[in-house]
Amino acid sequence: MERYPEALIVLGGSFNPPHIGHLRLAIEAAESFAPKVAEVLLVPCAKPPHKASVGFLPFAMRCRMLEASVASIPFLRVSRLEGERTSLSYTWDTLSVLKQQVKAELAFLLGSDDYLALSTWYRGLELPGLARFLVVPRGDFGYDDFLRVTYAHWPGAQQLSDDALCWTLPGGGEVAYLPLPWLEVSSTDIRRRFLARKAIDYLVPGAVLDILQEQSGNVRSIWSLGEQS
Repeated sequence: MERYPEALIVLGGSFNPPHIGHLRLAIEAAESFAPKVAEVLLVPCAKPPHKASVGFLPFAMRCRMLEASVASIPFLRVSRLEGERTSLSYTWDTLSVLKQQVKAELAFLLGSDDYLALSTWYRGLELPGLARFLVVPRGDFGYDDFLRVTYAHWPGAQQLSDDALCWTLPGGGEVAYLPLPWLEVSSTDIRRRFLARKAIDYLVPGAVLDILQEQSGNVRSIWSLGEQS
């Protein structure tokens, strides 16, 4: 990232609901590259292609919760871009649009679990050509695992001489290993706690908790369908 005069980090997700793990990851990423990073753009998906359509809170509600959560953090911003399309929320399409809209270099932040599954994504192995990949390890996934997966995805990948954690890819683009702190908070666990009427305080921002409680009946109805599917 040091070679770029200014960069925009993109963090996508279902945010169903947004939780402190999402926000801490965005903050850690921004601070790791300050002052080179202009901001972190949080992009809620409207129609996730890899997940069942039931059990998802309305797109507008998820955006509202996320916007309320980052309102006081100037370098975090929410994009409703995916809600403007009628098609499935493919990362390829989102990054393609962003690449046309912004002048900054793009970096795409993702966890090691998604990195492992990248070959199952729509044009997944071509995505680093649109945005530099920043891979954050989760669980026991380490640097050796990152190298193994990188070579499996792109056999011709080569390590950059000036950055031991960054690799150039034969099809264009770069991937980097970014060992940031990761809070092991699960949206699935939060939904189940909420449905069981257990406290989710300090797992989600206060603004998210307020909105969930404000629309408690609707939230329970939608999340219950997801549990049954």
